[in-house]
Amino acid sequence: MALLTPLQEGIKLLHEGDTDGARRTLSSIWEDGGSDAGQAARFIAHIEKAERRYSDAIFILESSLEKLGDDAATLAQLSELYMTMGNHHKAIEAATRSLNEVPDNAVTALNRAIWQSNYEDRPSEIKKAFEQWSSRYLQLPSSGSPLRSATQTDKASVRPLRVGYVSGDFGNHPVRYFIEPYLRLHDCSQFEIHAFMTSEEDEVSQFLKEWVPHWHNVKALDNSALLSFIRSLEIDILVDLSGHTEASKLEVFAARAAPVQVTWWGFVHTLGIKEIDYRLSDFETCPPGAERHYTEALCRMECLTAYTPPVNCDTQYPSPWRRNRYVTMISLNHTRKLSEAALDCWCEVLLQNPNSGLIVVTAEGNEADTHNYFTPRLVERGFPMDRVSAVPRLSMLEYMNVASVADFALDSFPVSGGVTTLHSLWMGLPVLTLTPKSTIAMQTYSGNTLRLVGLDECVTSSNQELISRATQWIQHPALIDQLRERTRPSLVSSPFMNLEARVRELEACFREMWRRFLHNEPVTDLSVR
Repeated sequence: MALLTPLQEGIKLLHEGDTDGARRTLSSIWEDGGSDAGQAARFIAHIEKAERRYSDAIFILESSLEKLGDDAATLAQLSELYMTMGNHHKAIEAATRSLNEVPDNAVTALNRAIWQSNYEDRPSEIKKAFEQWSSRYLQLPSSGSPLRSATQTDKASVRPLRVGYVSGDFGNHPVRYFIEPYLRLHDCSQFEIHAFMTSEEDEVSQFLKEWVPHWHNVKALDNSALLSFIRSLEIDILVDLSGHTEASKLEVFAARAAPVQVTWWGFVHTLGIKEIDYRLSDFETCPPGAERHYTEALCRMECLTAYTPPVNCDTQYPSPWRRNRYVTMISLNHTRKLSEAALDCWCEVLLQNPNSGLIVVTAEGNEADTHNYFTPRLVERGFPMDRVSAVPRLSMLEYMNVASVADFALDSFPVSGGVTTLHSLWMGLPVLTLTPKSTIAMQTYSGNTLRLVGLDECVTSSNQELISRATQWIQHPALIDQLRERTRPSLVSSPFMNLEARVRELEACFREMWRRFLHNEPVTDLSVR
């Protein structure tokens, strides 16, 4: 048997779970500076990222570029780390340098398209970017199983409509707080529900399985095999819940796995794929006039989704300002969403209001990394650090109890919160957001949510208005008390938590989509209210 090279030995140790041994072996390769040094650096960065030591991961990759010169794989990996830390300018620059080296890297090209679109203020440009990406990079799988046509479908059939949901997030992921009511409450006499899990299962997956009559773990299937499998099941309507995110199967959709294909809230920009017929949305997310910015036809419901809060998180707390004698704001969104513009705005709130503080929950896994990497961003922008606490990632239980230490939440912009905003409202924690006048869903999600819940006073339209509103709350904290009293009740009475209505509404959409297919009617916008 041939002896393993040092690099192969390091990779073997990593696969066996000996992280410390792998790190030592790979570090020795890196320090020697041989032909495998660059690859060793990337594996070391992978280890550091997995342990949430993002600053160490970035340092080793930056050192590799300085020592060895530009390398497409190193730049691509570094770009993702920059974005994780919220430095979107550096992320886009690194991705561009990587694509200059290897233009056909579909993943890096998609990352760059997403990052640029998140900060784009022209919806037409976002649509164009994803249509161009899909046209150039999406590789269609082959399948020996033919797709049924409308004429091949028995219109008199009385069997339930077969609906398949495709996602890698049927587990411990924000998606579970949206999808659970539908899996649990679908009318099984009318709908045969299939779930296609495209990634590793976990304990939450086991919980969700209880509600799904037909659960398929398809992680091991390649795209061609998955395409054949879905067609063999004669799925009528196939629903994408991932979009352009991890473990998606858009290649299968692009090859037309089912007669009717739909995308939902997993990715709120258009996908740019003409084979996806409909996008499930609502009138807040996609107001009249937004149709031209989506490749998919829009199916507008009363509410984009249902919402179920985390378990064991029912406690509500009084406003902590009464105990602290000062007002505490908190940022709960992922660090990558914290733009320089948002940080500057929050800094100004603090500077104008000495009787206020700020907590930022970061993506780092420990206090040392938070201090070494994220805190310098705040220092650089002039934050009064004696009134700011940057803390590492919280457990779910800790996260859902932050209303005991914070009076209200600050939403990130231009990319706003998603499920984070709903979690905050469930805690009774008001969320102050800035939403533009454009219809870009990634930037208006929190504003749409707050308006639909009936908390319009939490929505501002400019930096100055946000600073003014925050100042008003800080200087008159009784207003915060009034808001906190309304926040959870407003969410509970909103369409988001009328679970039965949301499920019946979705089923009505599916019926109309299928009726159109059976009658060979064109795919056009529709609404169900």
